[in-house]
Amino acid sequence: MEETWAKASVTGGRAEVAGVDLHLDLSGTRVRAGLESALRDAIRAGRLRPGTRLPSSRALAADLGIARNTVAEVYSQLVAEGWLNAQTGAGTTVAPRRAAAPGAAVAARAAAPVPRYDLRAGVPDLSAFPRRAWLATARKVLAAAPDHLLGYPDPRGLPQLRTALAGYLARVRGVTADPDRIVICAGFAHGLAGMCRALRATGAATLAVEAYGHRAHRDIAGGQGLRLRPLPVDGMGAVIGRAAEADAMLLTPAHQFPLGVTLHPRRRREVADWGGVVIEDDYDGEFRYDRQPVGALQTLAPDHVIYAGTASKSLARRICRS
Repeated sequence: MEETWAKASVTGGRAEVAGVDLHLDLSGTRVRAGLESALRDAIRAGRLRPGTRLPSSRALAADLGIARNTVAEVYSQLVAEGWLNAQTGAGTTVAPRRAAAPGAAVAARAAAPVPRYDLRAGVPDLSAFPRRAWLATARKVLAAAPDHLLGYPDPRGLPQLRTALAGYLARVRGVTADPDRIVICAGFAHGLAGMCRALRATGAATLAVEAYGHRAHRDIAGGQGLRLRPLPVDGMGAVIGRAAEADAMLLTPAHQFPLGVTLHPRRRREVADWGGVVIEDDYDGEFRYDRQPVGALQTLAPDHVIYAGTASKSLARRICRS
């Protein structure tokens, strides 16, 4: 049954509505914002039930002692947001809303305490982030950057960034990189998902992965429709010969995770001769604590090895990934 909002009387900055026992708190100087908020709160809390008919803007404005245009604007705003319905000849009513299921509210989780020493694998020392140098460089770049760089860039990434990365990767990791063949991603997981989609689009069905590795990476590949073929890992790294029937491979040749072994030179040559598409996850490629870092595998076969690197360890985990 449709309910009607009978009349309102204002006392001490509050409007009491007979019939539905409604109180609108209009305290403060921003009358329109106060009326909008009060009506939303009343509908959200169930004090104004779906189907309830509101008074005309003229009547409510007279009862509340405010301008009619203010009430009309509030009604229009709430209609646009979906809180109210307005039909010619039928007036303004509270729009239907689906009630929240009992117990549906999600309890807030307490923030996890920050450990004094974080010894988890894959977590860099975030306190070492070069804040001053980063801020100084950001100010310098923003001051000189043309306006169009603040818009939507080339989907592959800014040309300046891709050029800088090509030089860095060639110098530090020995990668054969052309800026036009570099794509900037939001992290390795993002890039892996895109590569797996591209493999599926070209007809690939099976991806060989190291028997020990990141579960999340396997889930990403599987989620894109690729079947996984585990490769055993021994003291020389992944056993490449077990990938004979796979369409592509995902390897961590520089520093296998989690065992830490570097792919043996003989196995690296096997990968170069394999011929299929290889995704090189250069996990911790910049870091070697007992000898000079080994160069990237991609340089041995740049025609079919896709190099995937990230700045999450060398810069900061949540500041910049590529």
